[in-house]
Amino acid sequence: MTNLKKFQNEWLPKINAQLENDLSQVSSDDDLVAMMKYAVLNGGKRLRPLLTLMVLESFEQLITPSQLKIATAVEWIHSYSLVHDDLPAMDNDLLRRGKPSVHALYGEANAILVGDALLTGAFTVIPQALTVSGAPASESIVLITQYLSQAAGANGMVLGQIHDMQNHDGAESDFDQESLLSLIYQPKTAALLRYAAQAGALLVKGSANDETFNPDLVTKIADFGEKLGLAFQIQDDLDDFQQDTTESVNALPHLVGVTTAERMRDDYLNDAYKILNDIKLNDQRFHPELLSELITFIGDKS
Repeated sequence: MTNLKKFQNEWLPKINAQLENDLSQVSSDDDLVAMMKYAVLNGGKRLRPLLTLMVLESFEQLITPSQLKIATAVEWIHSYSLVHDDLPAMDNDLLRRGKPSVHALYGEANAILVGDALLTGAFTVIPQALTVSGAPASESIVLITQYLSQAAGANGMVLGQIHDMQNHDGAESDFDQESLLSLIYQPKTAALLRYAAQAGALLVKGSANDETFNPDLVTKIADFGEKLGLAFQIQDDLDDFQQDTTESVNALPHLVGVTTAERMRDDYLNDAYKILNDIKLNDQRFHPELLSELITFIGDKS
């Protein structure tokens, strides 16, 4: 069993249990709680919280209950984005992971409100972690909250979604390769993965309270998450392209071809490897093997 598979087997159940516990307490209205749980506890891969925890593991940090709770907040944001993406005004999808989407099951108005509740609820989860054992320094909590807001908001995921909707209008599109990457892929997908890696680094720094932890490492780890996110989105588009080429979306393989898209994916993955090697050279406490396996996993999806 690989280190990555072992890590997933250990932490996926804990992530899901944390989500279940926090969602159970999010509202006094049982119907709203049920709808929010339906939106989140639906078999997702939990890549984003796993990435945060993997960064902690890579610095030989013992993952605390507080850190686990913080790591799961991003999944609330990711789930809200999927609920809203599925709406008739967006992608108009009736299915999500083989089950009825939230609006298909509960109605459009309820789906909008479920998404709103998940978005705002994420920013309750993070400060609550201060009351849980193994809490990081309050400064780290503030920065993590700030960075998640930026990644999810008007210069992050929301902006990426706005541009993505402009790219859904058929064969005619003003998006070329560079604008697709910078205006859609980076803010819509890579921003949250950048945040997830960055949050892990901030938790390492906050828990260690160690002057020897170079602040530049936080930026480098965030850059790693961004490269990973761009490669992940390209691979997702390659999977969709191979399964169904009829969608009126100008994804990267449509613009540059499958071979070039695969090369660009590999370039981003190689950049991610280089960042890990650079971090290792500058901090001997860092063990890149687990994160390297994650790179390989994304590259092997083809």
